[in-house]
Amino acid sequence: MRNFLLLVVVLAVASLAAAQTGIPCPDSVNRQCPTSAGTALFLPHPNDCSKYCECVMEGLAYELQCPDGLMWDEVDCGSRPKP
Repeated sequence: MRNFLLLVVVLAVASLAAAQTGIPCPDSVNRQCPTSAGTALFLPHPNDCSKYCECVMEGLAYELQCPDGLMWDEVDCGSRPKP
């Protein structure tokens, strides 16, 4: 149990650190963020396959860049541009 709590704290700190340096995701993504605290959720960026969004709290997600050469969904990017 103690290790689990430590993991939750580490993830929360990492998420907040990403949020402080990131760009907020569009409202369409923010509306998908869970309402319960501590629930990690990663969503595709609606406009760019080389990015994704991480929910950091209810109604707030920040944009993150996929590592070089990777995309959120290489198979079906839909109308989102590929890098």
